[in-house]
Amino acid sequence: MDETSLAGTGFIKALPAAVRDDLLASGHARTFGKGQIIQQRGDPANEFWYVESGSVQVGRYGVGGRLVLLALLGPGDTFGELAFMGEFPRTVDSIAGSDCTLIRIGNTELQSLMTSDPAITRLLLKTMALTVQDAFNLIEASRNLSVPQRLAQALLQLRGDQQERATISVTQQDLADLVGVSRVSLGKALTKLHASGLIEPGYGSVTIPDKAALEKFVAV
Repeated sequence: MDETSLAGTGFIKALPAAVRDDLLASGHARTFGKGQIIQQRGDPANEFWYVESGSVQVGRYGVGGRLVLLALLGPGDTFGELAFMGEFPRTVDSIAGSDCTLIRIGNTELQSLMTSDPAITRLLLKTMALTVQDAFNLIEASRNLSVPQRLAQALLQLRGDQQERATISVTQQDLADLVGVSRVSLGKALTKLHASGLIEPGYGSVTIPDKAALEKFVAV
């Protein structure tokens, strides 16, 4: 499993509120403009990042220079922690999908938290293990889903914690990359979800009017 398997799984969100708040308070906020490179494949993993606002694209640049999207992250998501914890080079590229603010957490911040309470180290290890297990469960569950169900699952992940009606800024090519299908197959899946009243496609966006209905479609 590479670090993309942990993208967007909410490593920090899984921590108890008090521990999470202390860790984020010790980090350093940085802003990135849309399209700005945050990290590149092969870079040393000296930190991991928490998305405070905006969006981050995680993927790999192909031979032709196009970014093949593997994850699209939003507020509350983290990325880069597996390479950071494992002390190996980055395996993916990360780019600001929009103007965004990230919290940088490095060795100093993490070590300070762990030395403040011996129980924190075990808690961090447990949280990371649960995060990896959740990623495996998600991959396993996705294997038996149809393309429309996988698309619905991807949209629910991109929707995050937004309440009620939610609009996601995402292109069809980004969705095709996320689901792992061609643009033609993605178009057919979008049409099916639209015809079922589960989504409302727009130019560069998809609106989810009813989260519960989309979740029910995935679970069928």
